[in-house]
Amino acid sequence: MQNISKEEILAQRFYNQGLIKSYSDLDQLLKDSLGIQSQYLNHGLFNMSTRLNLLNTERVEETLEPAILGWGQRQTYHFYNWQTWQEMGQFLKADGTWTENYFASENLDLVKECQELREHLTQPLTRTELSQRYGQRWAKLFNWSALFIYNSRKGKLYQKWQPNDRLVVWSEKVIPKNPELPKKILESYFNFYGPASLADAVHFFGIKQSQISENYLAGLKRYDYQGRTYYSKYWQEEAQIPEVLVLGKFDPLLISYKHKDILIDKADQGLVWKKAGQISALILIKGNLKGTWTFSVKGSAIDFKVLSAKKISLKHQASIRRIFRKYTKWMGKTMRQVEFHVE
Repeated sequence: MQNISKEEILAQRFYNQGLIKSYSDLDQLLKDSLGIQSQYLNHGLFNMSTRLNLLNTERVEETLEPAILGWGQRQTYHFYNWQTWQEMGQFLKADGTWTENYFASENLDLVKECQELREHLTQPLTRTELSQRYGQRWAKLFNWSALFIYNSRKGKLYQKWQPNDRLVVWSEKVIPKNPELPKKILESYFNFYGPASLADAVHFFGIKQSQISENYLAGLKRYDYQGRTYYSKYWQEEAQIPEVLVLGKFDPLLISYKHKDILIDKADQGLVWKKAGQISALILIKGNLKGTWTFSVKGSAIDFKVLSAKKISLKHQASIRRIFRKYTKWMGKTMRQVEFHVE
């Protein structure tokens, strides 16, 4: 088994995730990544934009046409392509959700409520329209998206992004069951997120390691780093660590691995992974953490603020501005200002 360094792991991950050689097609990105987590929709959009080769004339509405929003691993909200959403639902079907217990504790008939939701959605409705139909019952039935999560994990319900709302869609179409699906899903994970360990994969899917058969790993390359086995589908000779990377909140690099010290030194992890599940948006220079950032949308304008322990060079500031401008233009808005502050 070949020994590899932390820098080689990072370079391979950056390449495999489209951060060096961009994707030209969103549908392929969503398929390869098994979904892009989007607890904060604007940051989910940002994390897709950094991996896409966006056309000058293209806007977010055009790019997102093939994308759906659904609930997947760890019951989190993701952009998917339809096929992958269905496959993830099948792969995770053995794991229940908290929603069954929630409905029982509230003395609600889950089967009846699902049937009513289906009847409301004979034609797609916006979330606003749907909430108006439910009135006061909305707060209890959709608490923490309960009824949405349950039906999405069943492959029955998804949403579509809209500039000012989301469209809720009920789907009767399902893909046939595939006995080779677990192997396919695991290979997809190690292709996009590798090199990664089994513990990383378990963390990503929210499953038990006993659910991963050795047969699923047969076609993967194996590497050793500090006594731990890492798996990847391919080794990319072109992989390198980029000069500047800007990661949004809940970027795939920040949520897809158990072993966080590959990317962020232990001493700095408190700046990234906050209490109550918050994850900061980051600036990486040559693979090293140099700062965090936030943005605020004010009408048609977006303001960005970067915080760092030391001044970021003017050269790197210019690169960061270009990345922010690319996202802002894609969103059809104006980048009003980018502030750099030294804490």
